[in-house]
Amino acid sequence: MDRTLGRSQIPVSPLGLGCWAMGGNFTLDGLSDGWGEVDERESVAGIHAALDRGVNFFDTADVYGTGHSERVLGRALKGRRHEAVIATKFGYTYDETTKEVFTRYNVTPDYIRYACERSLQRLDTDYIDLYQIHVGGLRLDEVETVIDALNGLRQEGLIRTYGWSTWDTANAELFAERSEAAAIQHVLNVLSDDKEMLSLCERYGLASINNTPLAMGLLSGKFNQDTRFSDQDVRGSGHDWVAYFKDGKAIPSFLAKLEAVREILTSEDRTLVQGALAWIWGRSRAAIPIPGFKTRRQAEELIGAIAFGPLTAGQMNEIEGILGSM
Repeated sequence: MDRTLGRSQIPVSPLGLGCWAMGGNFTLDGLSDGWGEVDERESVAGIHAALDRGVNFFDTADVYGTGHSERVLGRALKGRRHEAVIATKFGYTYDETTKEVFTRYNVTPDYIRYACERSLQRLDTDYIDLYQIHVGGLRLDEVETVIDALNGLRQEGLIRTYGWSTWDTANAELFAERSEAAAIQHVLNVLSDDKEMLSLCERYGLASINNTPLAMGLLSGKFNQDTRFSDQDVRGSGHDWVAYFKDGKAIPSFLAKLEAVREILTSEDRTLVQGALAWIWGRSRAAIPIPGFKTRRQAEELIGAIAFGPLTAGQMNEIEGILGSM
């Protein structure tokens, strides 16, 4: 099940760990965008558990905790940087002192270099393996300029390769055609398929890096119709782009879909989380899910999914039939 990071041929594990939660509390456009309180010792322990078990891919962003996630990751990898493949992102602006992230973005060549240098400092490294555009809705003229800037950073050795975190398949295809990008990051989980983006990644030999592979935790099975998140958690803070929760509560239709496929996902003694990851691996050889974690125990459960491998073609078809009829 080993993977390569798209056209870069950088070897990566079939699973990465998403480091958003490691950033702790911060706001986006005035609303909480973190995952509540996080114990940094647990974050570091989770990263070490991953490295010890052959998981080498870690995805973060400069805005996660306005730099804090990158700092924690850098500390966790001290002395082990050579074992890791680090992905981070740029584009959104923020204030580190107030822990505020703003919806306005900056993708000028000067800012991209500035952001890259700041990330390198926080990560305590002299190169970034995968540098990703974080702003999903760029104009095509902006994309052209960004490609040139990223090619320059790669030629200097500051980054090894680059990609784009976006939902826009049409622009992603133009990006793939006109650049030497290695990856597209996008939403993919059993409740939110994305056939067009997966097809694009497969056609161009790009890695499909899958964020929200557990539907922001809903696919863990830990939450029901009575669960309520506070406004200090991104799932309860009121962002209109949060797809699986509304007013801090899980959306009933998604809970119903989860129940309908629970038995298949938990086949062969998998946990629900492990089954959700098995579905992603069953979708495409290009897929690399990056589930988030807050504790070492969660990280170990995620890593344990690798031993089970993907769901079978029959199971994938059965799930598609069940969900397609709902």
